[in-house]
Amino acid sequence: MKTLLKKLTIITLVAIAFAFLFNATVLNAFASNGIDWGINPNTKEQIPTAGYEAEKVLEENNGFFFHKTEEKKVYLTFDLGYEAGYTDEVLDILKANNIKAVFFLCSNYLKETELVNRMIADGHNIGNHTDKHKDLPKLNTEGVTKDITGFDEKFYEKHPDHKIHFFRPPSGRFDDKSLKIANERGLKTMMWSVAIVDWGKTPIDATKSSDKIASRVHPGAIILLHISNSGTPKMLEQLIPKLSAKGYSVGNYTDLLQ
Repeated sequence: MKTLLKKLTIITLVAIAFAFLFNATVLNAFASNGIDWGINPNTKEQIPTAGYEAEKVLEENNGFFFHKTEEKKVYLTFDLGYEAGYTDEVLDILKANNIKAVFFLCSNYLKETELVNRMIADGHNIGNHTDKHKDLPKLNTEGVTKDITGFDEKFYEKHPDHKIHFFRPPSGRFDDKSLKIANERGLKTMMWSVAIVDWGKTPIDATKSSDKIASRVHPGAIILLHISNSGTPKMLEQLIPKLSAKGYSVGNYTDLLQ
């Protein structure tokens, strides 16, 4: 009997150890693979979901993907890694409508001195989209820190008086480590609750794209846009009155600092 109990004890301990190692392996794999931010859009003016784990990691690190408000306000954000020739036109549209947005830039874009100067002069905020636009979950702590701080250093060298408040990970990919580092730098990670496929070179259909965005908005929506597509300016021109027709206005990014 004692021998049997001894064997059973050994088997149990081995099973526990295996389970621990298996779970640790799964968790480590998850951590290294990272989180791909994706939302389940709706057309009922409700806040969409991005998945429990993604929302949890974001919230635990002082991040957000919508503004908590009952007001019918939305917020415009633009991701820019390079200049395709349409940003001046977009800035004209925003200025004509007295809209202040957040432009998430990579260091490569800082060579567009006149455009960056205009963004700041027009009252927009510049966000940190990292130095080299790398896949952050694949980097170690040192690598992530270097990619985030690299942008800050290059930006403040040229614009020491403009405060960077927000961070957005490249391609919407992050893990707990990368968001912690951003948070420790005093950056609030801003994801999004409304987006369309607008980064390709094939011109987007302005009417269909603006209709799609307008159908997905909700109070406090953060809209992700890119300016690498020739159809973006026309789409934006159509979107603003469509939002207004639904009772929405475009809020100032300063709301998001609260």
